Amino acid sequence: MSDVELRAVVKTFPDPGAGETTVLHGIDIRAGSGQFVVLLGPSGCGKSTSLRIVAGLESATSGDVLIEGVRVNEVPAAKRHIAMVFQNYALYPHLTVLENIVFGLRVRKVPKAEREAKARDAAERVGLEAYLKRRPSQLSGGQRQRTALARALVSDAKVVLMDEPLSNLDARLRHQMRVELRELQRSLGLTVLYVTHDQVEAMTMADHVVVMRDGNVAQAASPVDLYTDPADAGVAAFIGSPPMNLLPGRLDEAGLRLAGDGAGLPIPTAVATHGLADGRLTVGVRPESLALTDDAAAPLAGTVRLSEILGAETLLTVDLAPGEQVVARLPGIVRVADGAHVRLAVAHDDVRYFDHTSGRRLAGADDDPAPLERTGNAR
Repeated sequence: MSDVELRAVVKTFPDPGAGETTVLHGIDIRAGSGQFVVLLGPSGCGKSTSLRIVAGLESATSGDVLIEGVRVNEVPAAKRHIAMVFQNYALYPHLTVLENIVFGLRVRKVPKAEREAKARDAAERVGLEAYLKRRPSQLSGGQRQRTALARALVSDAKVVLMDEPLSNLDARLRHQMRVELRELQRSLGLTVLYVTHDQVEAMTMADHVVVMRDGNVAQAASPVDLYTDPADAGVAAFIGSPPMNLLPGRLDEAGLRLAGDGAGLPIPTAVATHGLADGRLTVGVRPESLALTDDAAAPLAGTVRLSEILGAETLLTVDLAPGEQVVARLPGIVRVADGAHVRLAVAHDDVRYFDHTSGRRLAGADDDPAPLERTGNAR
């Protein structure tokens, strides 16, 4: 068992102007044994601080850190038996690949024959056998990253912490390294806690994604569940490229009215059975859930602001009303002139509804909503 857990962890830092600043607000995070868990969020959300607390490089102000079920708050970083891989690789430029890989073992006075055997085994796993005599300056970015990973592997740690390890690589190499990292993690049965701001890395590599925002966990779920059932409008807007379209809507006797001169949507049963404060809500629709139509009763209509033909797909940015637009993802090559008036059909089963004030999810088209609370704007 090599699971990692943060329980109700709070972290504060001294702030000369305000006494102290809280950067983690009682968060709960768990990576089960052999899981690849990604901490995802924008800069300043607390994801790297969380990783440093697991590593023992920062202490939690309150709450518990558990590794393999044992509380390790007071255990020094060197004795937590975990490995770390950082964004900048932290390789010694004057040492060869082999010497970099075995450096930690040499410090721990592991016999030379044993440490070199471990290093060669790790190098073979990450495809570096032919580069052991080279120095970091003679390696590509991907090879330097694999050297840092091999150094982590020789420690025999079953828990590996990774802080933005691919951010310095170009797009093609990032894709290659995503595949290699995932294959290595699975083949070695490693428990990985991985920090990134890149949702593509999170969606393609993770078993479980923890979306963080302002020192809190906004949602923790599988990549598919995050995409299809975001917990709030913030997660909906963060996951997906292009992200989910979020439109203001208002319920009246005729249905759900949206921006522009479209016909709107029928009132969703799951929402209509609960009283909204003032009939307002936010409607979320993924770009691929929109399609061009000639139907005059289409829920959305507007003017094409920009058409982007990407080959396998075409992205249409459509202005519905001043300040309101949607992006539609259409399969294949679709030729629509900028400035053309278009109508858009909506896949009703894919629509999600959010409270317009708090942003929390109310319901999808076919599920039960969260209980709705009336706000101070209620009449």
